[in-house]
Amino acid sequence: MNEMPKPQTLYRGSQKHKNRPTGERKGTLCPEWTHITAAGGYRNDPFAHDWEATQAHQLFERALSDEGGRRRFATAEGIAFEAKPTEDGTWHGYPVPWEAVPPEIVQNWKEDGMVTRRQIKNYWKQDQDDLHWAIEAGTR
Repeated sequence: MNEMPKPQTLYRGSQKHKNRPTGERKGTLCPEWTHITAAGGYRNDPFAHDWEATQAHQLFERALSDEGGRRRFATAEGIAFEAKPTEDGTWHGYPVPWEAVPPEIVQNWKEDGMVTRRQIKNYWKQDQDDLHWAIEAGTR
């Protein structure tokens, strides 16, 4: 019996959430550990990067959808992440303050031990002009 080929991930990072120069308006910057692979770190081309080998891909794969299914949420290292679909059919994710995560998802993760009340409190609300908060928060 032939095995079906594994479908490629629908996740692809976006330059606007990387700590690299870009012509786009920047959003909250992702910690480096979210997009490092065994071959090295993210360079500058989101289409050439091996996203399937990243923590960002793993977060996306286990993310929970909001009611409308247009946003997906995941958590790691006490940080909440949101993914949204892009115009090319892929999704990109980025850190968000906890206040942006639907309460039922936060409660589910607290009950499952995936996040603590302290972590939620630390990253509940962030200054919209501080795009680096998650880089600093997610330092391992």
